[in-house]
Amino acid sequence: MSKVTAETLRKKYDFRWEVLDIIINGRSSIDSSQGFQISTLEDANRFVTSYGYDLENPIERAQAFGNFHESLNFIRRYFLHPENFDGLKIEVPRKILELTDVRELFLLASSSNPGQGTDRSGLLLRNWACSVLKVMHTVAHMDQDLRAGYFGDVQQQIFDRYYKAVHRDEDGKLYLGGSESDPLRVDLVAFETKPKKGRDSTLLKLLHKPENVAEDIFDRVGIRFVTHSRFDAVRVVKFLKDTMILMPPNIKPSRSRNTLVDLERFRARLGELSTQEIDEIEFVRTLEDSIHHVQLVQDNPHSSSFYRAIQFTARQLIKMRNPIFDDLKELKSVLKAKSAEPGIAAASSIADRIDLKYLQREVRFFYPYEVQILDIKSSEENEKGRSAHSEYKRAQVQTALRRVMGPLADVGKA
Repeated sequence: MSKVTAETLRKKYDFRWEVLDIIINGRSSIDSSQGFQISTLEDANRFVTSYGYDLENPIERAQAFGNFHESLNFIRRYFLHPENFDGLKIEVPRKILELTDVRELFLLASSSNPGQGTDRSGLLLRNWACSVLKVMHTVAHMDQDLRAGYFGDVQQQIFDRYYKAVHRDEDGKLYLGGSESDPLRVDLVAFETKPKKGRDSTLLKLLHKPENVAEDIFDRVGIRFVTHSRFDAVRVVKFLKDTMILMPPNIKPSRSRNTLVDLERFRARLGELSTQEIDEIEFVRTLEDSIHHVQLVQDNPHSSSFYRAIQFTARQLIKMRNPIFDDLKELKSVLKAKSAEPGIAAASSIADRIDLKYLQREVRFFYPYEVQILDIKSSEENEKGRSAHSEYKRAQVQTALRRVMGPLADVGKA
């Protein structure tokens, strides 16, 4: 067997380690610091086609180009000064602003493009192209979420379960229960449902998440209970479970967080009191006094270690009738009845070929939503200092900035 050159071996067994890390080692493509290996428009076209877009289709081409402009505008708003006071003090290169074909963006982002310089300006241009493509990738996943079109119905079906159990008594006090005399009744300070998350907010959240796909946002629909005490917070969970508003098998275990109540100490104290003859008022008071918060290690780097809440993600089966199914069925019936009339026969023949078995009568899917439960003291503490939501959002923007802008983050801070 003849020997081969080192160059031949290097090309044959170039595994692109960073890409291999993405495919089999759990790294996110958003964290990639190297460009593509695309040297021609044909290569770029093949990449885009394999990704899922047909640029020969004018609608898909316009959509891809729209994603390009949205990504540029998003970067300006959140990652660049002056629109973001803490943003990078750099400008988008003119060469990127003047692009008319998204395939050219892949050439600019390529480390193997023969027309791409290796000097500082060439490297900056490549970094800019990579940053824009990262945001475009995220926008594409956000826009292709099939469930997005059903969001209004999703909210209504999930919220309705909870609205039916939240009432005000004759004195105007808010409570969770079937009636004022419900033995499971829990008095509430507040009950809130989260409005639809804005597009920019969704995009920002995706950009700071390693998974980086729309299916992994679990709090588009959110519910929040504020109780008078930590003990009542636990009682809210019990109420939701006992009345089957909440189904434990549909909880996503990896999303459950509890920094409000030390359950082990609470369970031990409850066991001790349950063996004693004690007045219920004294029983409740003693339990409330024994409840302490628990310190958990946060896996979300933006969450304050001071944040206190019970938080979990549930999933609900959403069911919706498909109105097109009933309309087509009725149309087929009308045309069949009038098929003998002049001018109707052809339409009736077409209608007969429509097979309704290929159309769903009802659309069903599980949809995640987030529930937060906390006491009034924790709620007030969470709203100030290092737990403030504004600080959370600021940290989130900075994380997304560093991931998306990569080496440009150091340039803009210089």
